[in-house]
Amino acid sequence: MLKPATLLAFAMFAATTIWPVAAQTGIVAPMELQGVLAANSQGSVVNLGGIDPNSCPHISMSQTFTGGKLIFSDSPESPASAGILYMDTNLAATVLSSPNRVFVYHVNASLSGKMKFSVLIKNTGNATANLTVQRTGIAGPGANYMLVGETALYRWLASNPGTARRVAPGQTILLDTNFDSVEAGHGDLVNGIWDYTFDQPHAIIICALHSDDDAINVGPALGILARDIHDRGTFEHCDKIYAAGATVDTAGGVRQFPIGGDGDIYVTGWDNAASPPIAVTNDGNYGVLYSVRINAKSNDSKALALLIRPRGGSWCGAVNAVRGLLPGGRFITPSNGKAISDPFSGVIEGEYMPGARTDIWFQFMPAGASSFPVYVMTVPFSRRP
Repeated sequence: MLKPATLLAFAMFAATTIWPVAAQTGIVAPMELQGVLAANSQGSVVNLGGIDPNSCPHISMSQTFTGGKLIFSDSPESPASAGILYMDTNLAATVLSSPNRVFVYHVNASLSGKMKFSVLIKNTGNATANLTVQRTGIAGPGANYMLVGETALYRWLASNPGTARRVAPGQTILLDTNFDSVEAGHGDLVNGIWDYTFDQPHAIIICALHSDDDAINVGPALGILARDIHDRGTFEHCDKIYAAGATVDTAGGVRQFPIGGDGDIYVTGWDNAASPPIAVTNDGNYGVLYSVRINAKSNDSKALALLIRPRGGSWCGAVNAVRGLLPGGRFITPSNGKAISDPFSGVIEGEYMPGARTDIWFQFMPAGASSFPVYVMTVPFSRRP
């Protein structure tokens, strides 16, 4: 992902002539934008109304990776034949409170019929294991890759834990039988995201298969497909706490911080399907769940809007936000389901009335097919009487 000339192209926008509304610090949102924020709804797209994003001061963010492993499969992104896409045969038992995450993103490039993409889990321990899938998000098959990526993320955010399953020593089972039944035509994308716990050492094998293949019998015997310019690997962590280093005061004007690049650190790991293993970096932090935390206050009695604006190209997704002046919860961004690419527009994540102090949080994950980085802007505005 985030490689030139790929499904997740990283396209930087050229500079555009605009007029900053104030000096380098203390930027005040134009009254027209403030009026729109006072009347608009969560997930709506708004124009920045003349604010120059390049002039907005940055919020310093602390960055702490946490959570279980991220098993990430996007290389080769578009297999043309059956084979093992990624495997890790040396995964430790998970901690109950810290699930591993599997993120699968693949397109059928075969000219000889439909394919499916299966995730196998094998108990390599000496005792019967308990497997619980804590969260699930599956989308596709489809040719609208951004819609597939957005939908998988939203479904994952809105999902509930499944029923625990027992896995005998040496036994291999499907992580998700529903995913195994999804058949992708030529050019169709399938995206799956799962959080799981497994209390024994285990292996994960992700396969591209012909639609009529028995995944458990056929998959493990296939050869490993060569990686391409996209990412795959087992990454050290699947979650990230991303917190503002100082309290954001509405009296200080518009501020911003990046997600998925421009100083936001990427998670690292190893491609354990290669021999010997290859050190890898997850450019864009796809599949990493951000817990964004902002302490805010209002010394000028203004409200505070959080906007997510694209910076690296087309973007869409889903978030889970704390309730404020707007309902919060889990919702698609933008709410109309369409991607945005204009770096001088943003999607309303939430609006808050800080007062003396308010703790704001939301969950965000870079979705498959979207381009990064994006920027989160904190925009003070006056509420209507």
